[in-house]
Amino acid sequence: MAMQITLSDEDYALLAAAAAFRGAPIETLVHEAIAERYAESAPKKLKGVYHYPTGEPLSAAMRAENERIAASLASATPWASDMVIEDRGPR
Repeated sequence: MAMQITLSDEDYALLAAAAAFRGAPIETLVHEAIAERYAESAPKKLKGVYHYPTGEPLSAAMRAENERIAASLASATPWASDMVIEDRGPR
């Protein structure tokens, strides 16, 4: 990704002095500053519990928990996808 920044003469002189002091090109300093800025804005830790598939069968406790969640989300009326239309009529 290409970025364009605009610096005043004073800012450029300070950046050139810092680059000379560190012995690195100005582009490297700018890249490090931008990367540091974006790294700070990223979330530090994801919230929640995540389970990644391992290929192992579910334990009895996990199956029971899945059934409990499914029962709590189920509705009394059938879903449209569960209904079977017997007479579709001529097409």
